[in-house]
Amino acid sequence: MKYDLHTHSYASDGLLSPVGLLDAAVAAGLGGVALTDHDTVEGLAAAQAHCRDAALPIAFIPGIELNTEYKGEEVHILGYYIDYEDAALAQRLSELRALRRRRAEQIVDKLRSLGQDIDMAEVLAVARGEQIGRPHIARVLMAHGAVASVLEAFQRYIGRGRPAYVPRYEFAPSEAVAMIKKAGGLPVLAHPGLIRRQELLDEIIALGVEGLECHYPQHSEKQTLKYRETARRYGLLVTGGSDFHGAGSGNMRETLGLSTIDEAEMKNIENRLAKRRKI
Repeated sequence: MKYDLHTHSYASDGLLSPVGLLDAAVAAGLGGVALTDHDTVEGLAAAQAHCRDAALPIAFIPGIELNTEYKGEEVHILGYYIDYEDAALAQRLSELRALRRRRAEQIVDKLRSLGQDIDMAEVLAVARGEQIGRPHIARVLMAHGAVASVLEAFQRYIGRGRPAYVPRYEFAPSEAVAMIKKAGGLPVLAHPGLIRRQELLDEIIALGVEGLECHYPQHSEKQTLKYRETARRYGLLVTGGSDFHGAGSGNMRETLGLSTIDEAEMKNIENRLAKRRKI
């Protein structure tokens, strides 16, 4: 059996509902799936209830992906098996949502100054839920015919260094790691190959992550082997996932199960969690 531990629903910037995502994972023949929406746990209760009530033949892992920044680098921290009803977690996520919305408003203002006639009402309609991200703005630009794809929107307008880019709010990976652990979860460094300054990898690992996302669609075979060796050297769990967002999302994020881990690696994760909860 294969396990995809990195997916998104429309609770953040994916295209499927949490329920639809679970059904798609079953159709794909996966043994398990983690729902890891950006900075929100809004879809987890519905997904878990559907998995239970429909008696789906799949393991569901409640998760999250926290978007942080470290020394000018975007660093994403995945959290697995979190208590999504934890009050402290909910409070901090509410604060992050407000910061996300303010950033989106600033990006829209910049786009309007560049001649793009879009507004926040359109972005909110695309986002559907409470969580707003740059991919939602990209889809509005596509709807206006300003760009042909989400990737082009990032490359021309809203990616780092582009004219409508707005820096991320301050949120450190060390805080994200602490939040996940306090909520009973396992923190994992997502897609290390996307970190431009690879010399920072050791520093980020030292912040307390317990796993490394070695298997990822944008990792080359050489990178995957390198990160597996890094995980072995530091005693970290090996994880992997597709970063699935849905058909039409682009950037190699359209295929559920494109990157996975096997049963042995999944068992290592479960054993680590069980051991920690006994302490």
